This record gives sequence, C-alpha cells and structure tokens, in this order.
Amino acid sequence: MRSVRKILVGILIFGLASVSSGLLAHGSGTGPSDAPEGIIVTRHFSGLWEQSEHQNQGFTLHVVHQYSGERTAVAFWFTFGEDKEPTWLMGQGPVIDNRIELDLYRVSDVEFLQQKNPDFSFAEIVGSALMEFDSCQTGAVTYNTDLPGMVEGTFPIEQFGWILNTHCSGGMSDDMPVDAVHGHQGLALTSTRDGIDGSGHAWFESYPNHVEFEVETEGLPDGEYRLYVGMYDRGGFSVQNGYGENKFSSPAEDGHMLLNFEPRGQRIEIHDNMGAVLSSFDNMMEEDDHSQYRGGHDNGHGQDDDHDYACDDDSGMGGGPGGGMGGHHGGDDCVEEGDFIEVEVNLENSGVLVEAEGEAEWEMNSHRIKFSVEIEDVPVGDYPLHVGGVEVGVIRTFAMHSGEVFGRISFRDPEVYGMEHLDFDPRGQKIEVLQGASVILEVDFPAE
Repeated sequence: MRSVRKILVGILIFGLASVSSGLLAHGSGTGPSDAPEGIIVTRHFSGLWEQSEHQNQGFTLHVVHQYSGERTAVAFWFTFGEDKEPTWLMGQGPVIDNRIELDLYRVSDVEFLQQKNPDFSFAEIVGSALMEFDSCQTGAVTYNTDLPGMVEGTFPIEQFGWILNTHCSGGMSDDMPVDAVHGHQGLALTSTRDGIDGSGHAWFESYPNHVEFEVETEGLPDGEYRLYVGMYDRGGFSVQNGYGENKFSSPAEDGHMLLNFEPRGQRIEIHDNMGAVLSSFDNMMEEDDHSQYRGGHDNGHGQDDDHDYACDDDSGMGGGPGGGMGGHHGGDDCVEEGDFIEVEVNLENSGVLVEAEGEAEWEMNSHRIKFSVEIEDVPVGDYPLHVGGVEVGVIRTFAMHSGEVFGRISFRDPEVYGMEHLDFDPRGQKIEVLQGASVILEVDFPAE
C-alpha cells in the first residue's frame, strides 16, 4: 500500500508548480485567535498526509513563503471521483495558528504534455477546506465543494512522510532561519498609570533550533496578571512578594510554555483587571528579515538524547557525552520526568554601584540544566562573573530602547550554541559580579 501512495503523490507533485504560481498572492483568512494554547503550523508540517480511514487518499502539503512575508500553504488533494477514477484538487490559503484555510481549485481541459500558456489559467475554484491540526502528526480536514459526491464532510489525517532530518515542535523554533546564529534582545517595561511603581523587562534569545522568550516583573502588587503581546492575551501569571515571570520556549521545556507566537515587532504589556500596568509602549524588539526557516516529530517537547537528569536513570548530573557538571555541592541531582526545579535569588548590592541590581537563577528538568545571572542599572560594559572565587564568564551589558542598561549570561548542560557550557555547580557557592577588581553584586547561592 505504501508504494501505491508514493506513486499517487509523485504524479501530483510533478509539474504542478505552474498551477499554483498564479494563486499564491490570493487569500486573507480570518486572523489569529486570541491566546492560542497549542501548536502552530510551521514549515515542518510540509510533507505527506494520508486520510487514515480511507483507501489510498490524502494530501501533499507545502508551507511556503511569499514575498510579502505572509505565511501560506499549498496542498494537493489526491482522491477519487464518483466514477472511481483518480482525481486531484489543489488548495491554497493562509496559515493561521494551528489551521490552514484553503480555497480548493480543480484543473480541467488540459492534455498530456500540453504546452504551458502563462496568459490563461485552467484552474477554477470549486470549494474550500479547513485543515486543523492537534499535533505534529495528526489533524482533521473539513471540506465543502460543488463537485458531485464531494459536497461536504470531515475526516482525520495523519502524516506519514516529512522533510528529511527535520524535528517538528509545533513552536516558532521550527521556522528559524537556516543561517540562524545566536542572538538576544532585551526590552524594558515601565508603568502605564499613576500609582504603579513596578517595572519589568522582556527578553528574547535564539540559537539554532531553539528560542526562548520571558517576561519578568518586580515591584507590582501581589496578585494575578496577564501578559499581552500585540493585541493578544498570551497567558497569566502570579506576582508574589512583588516578583512575577512568564516563560516560553520552543521546543517546549518542562516549566516553560510552548512559544507559539512571535513576540518581536509587538508591543508587550502586563495587565491587571483594570488594564495595562506595564508596557513597552512604542519600543519593540527587532524582527529578523528571514522568511525561510529550519528546525522530529516530538509533539512540542524537545530533548537532548545524550543527557538525562531523570530520577529513574543512573546518569545523574552530566550523564552523557560532553562531561557536564562536576563537583556537586548538595541539593537535587535529578528530577522526575515532566517535573522541574527552579531557584531564583536576588543579588545583594555591595555599595560600589548603588543603583545596580541583579539576580541568579538555576533551572533543572529531566533533560537539561541551566544557570543564568542578569544585572541591570549599571554602566554599559563588561562585568566578570565569579562562582566560588573562580571566573566563569563575563556579563556584557547593553542599553535597551528605553535607555536602561541590562545584561545576562547563561550556562547550560548539555551545551548549545550561544550559551556557555555549564561545567560547574553554583549551588552552595558565592556568586560575585565585578567591575574591575571591585565586587558590585554578590550572593551566597542556596545549596538546595
């Protein structure tokens, strides 16, 4: 049966570029939904999709780029007509969150090897179809056409062929540029109304096949808040003891929500039940100008196959090629699958730079460990970071759009491009940030 599928798909793909080229500029869609909670359609949905309940029928799907920058898709539906003869339809339409809204076209009155006529289209619109996905491998199609025997209906689809060496997460890392390099941006959030003394910042960091976005607030009254990116609610979080945060990543990680939206080029706001309390106002993170992207099919959660910190494994810390962390000083060596540990502490000001602030954070899940230190309200420059009296890196600060200065350094095991290798254990150690030979911020990091 697989060989029959391959033959049908090959027939459809070959020579159909001329049919689709005149249609790609068309289509608008209904716009994004408010606060999508699941996956988004990425280029890694391109491939072969079978109608799992039907005999030798399905789709080839291509998520493609237009010069306008819009995300769109082209699908070829191979099926059978009332006469039991093979037939195919072409669909084209916008990609919106976890769905594709297709206009369906049929091509007729064309002979075998007929010469191409660029001034005339043999395609006519015959209906519409909605492809809606609940994972990287499964979805459903709802169709409505004018064709006999194909009036309307819904059926499930499953992916059985995808682009070689791709790994679908259903998040925005799937669509990272092929030539992506490590990059990060920070954005200050300031008060929007009288009586609000809090502040915050947003942070975006990307490296090949991984993206992180987080928002942190301090000084707000304790309570429940919502994060808005652009016009859309992207989730709630709690402020306790004046501090709150919301973290996203793609692929998703334990303790982070799946990053299934683009925060760059958008206004970022924190809302309470009366509206915005913090905002980036007209300051926005810069978007890149790439439109073609790079990214298995793991339903949203990426993992490092050569490192495992799960408690049902004997590997412990740094278990796998690459060495990992050594010299453990207490606390947890492992976490249960699906759980995570997070420890955050504020750095204490030594009095050298009286406005300086910072924090250190330790995160651990069953697949990786991350340690980061961030500082703010210091002059732009380089600040050595010492852990246990040993220099482990340098924090480089930069001025954000608002003029505030911010810097961060991150360590990770297993090591990834754009982050330092976490080959030390900060727990139970003194953390120090220096300006020259002077300590400006410090803290004794908890051992557990």
